[in-house]
Amino acid sequence: MGIYHYERAIRTISALLAIYLAAGALAAACSDSQTNCAEGQCDTVGGTEICTQCKQSFVPINGACVEAAANNDKCKDTDGNADADQTCKVCLLQTFMYKGGCYEGSNEIGQIICEAIGNEVGKCQSCKAANGFFRNPEAANNVDSCISCGDTTGVTVGNGGSAKTYKGVDGCKTCTLSNSTTIATCTECSTDLYLKTETSGTSCVASNACTGDFFPMTDTADSNKKKCLACSDENCKTCSGAATACTSCKDTGMIYLKKEADSDTGTCVDKTGCTDGNYIDEEAKTCSTCASAGTTDCKTCAKTDGVVACASCEANQKFGLNKKSCVKDCPTSSQAGSDSVCVCNDGFTPSTDSTACVAASSGPNLSTGAIAGISVAAVVVVGGLVGFLCWWFICRGKA
Repeated sequence: MGIYHYERAIRTISALLAIYLAAGALAAACSDSQTNCAEGQCDTVGGTEICTQCKQSFVPINGACVEAAANNDKCKDTDGNADADQTCKVCLLQTFMYKGGCYEGSNEIGQIICEAIGNEVGKCQSCKAANGFFRNPEAANNVDSCISCGDTTGVTVGNGGSAKTYKGVDGCKTCTLSNSTTIATCTECSTDLYLKTETSGTSCVASNACTGDFFPMTDTADSNKKKCLACSDENCKTCSGAATACTSCKDTGMIYLKKEADSDTGTCVDKTGCTDGNYIDEEAKTCSTCASAGTTDCKTCAKTDGVVACASCEANQKFGLNKKSCVKDCPTSSQAGSDSVCVCNDGFTPSTDSTACVAASSGPNLSTGAIAGISVAAVVVVGGLVGFLCWWFICRGKA
């Protein structure tokens, strides 16, 4: 198995474990092992299937359906006196409520959800944060004590206008809940999802959804921890790789992207920040070095009609051929004109890189005049040859 496939398998297994640990909010079909469970009313916790609603005369205790009458010391109806039916309405003794059932703090499944059962009847004192559960701040013996970080349905407490719904974040693996909100703050997402933090809260997104003024980043110490971070440079329109590494700039103010050497990212500047050997490309909205456009030793350069050339040189220099460089002396077979630009002498033309003058006829591409001259010469030669052959055969024939 290749490294890629091995890593992919590990990620898949990790994702499944995260799903098992943080039970989903929706019930699912049950296996044959869940006897007396109502159809389609199963879920999973820590890889173990649980029933959330049983058939009549049965109730969920520690995830399995048992006779209601034989377990009325743990599970009661709404009034706390009558036997419950199908689901527990009130939990008693050292149990706590979770998705319609009562779970003992000493039970294997109960320990996945609850960190410490405490001394209050029917409640979990602290939930197992490491397994992806947070505590309902209004936990009671008739409402869930713990909520899965990935549970977007959540638990509703109260009625009417005073009702509150405490819930998790879709795709969240671990989370916390502050006193000022009813929606959990995700601290780590399930495998392959990136934790995105905005003023409105947290979310878990795919890497291709982490765009715009956000960029995906993987924790170097733990590749399973991924974050969708905001660009910290207020002038960035998009960024990548680091909070200050812009890949494009906003349309006002600092609108030109000044790239770092050998990089596709940089900082945003205005025209005053694009000097000292750099030039502005208005079409691309970039600030690039003169050297990156193929010029040499320019003091300043500019892009005009799609071509970048030197705009000024140092005091002891002049413009090289085609203004592609600044030189102290013009190349051989060239001289500077009144505008201080080196120009090749007659019969010579600039080389491809504009560093030397080469004989006009020696270049790979001949000028129009040269081509015309060659054509005339060819016609004369061919005409002379035809005339000679005609004379030879006709005159010799008469002789």
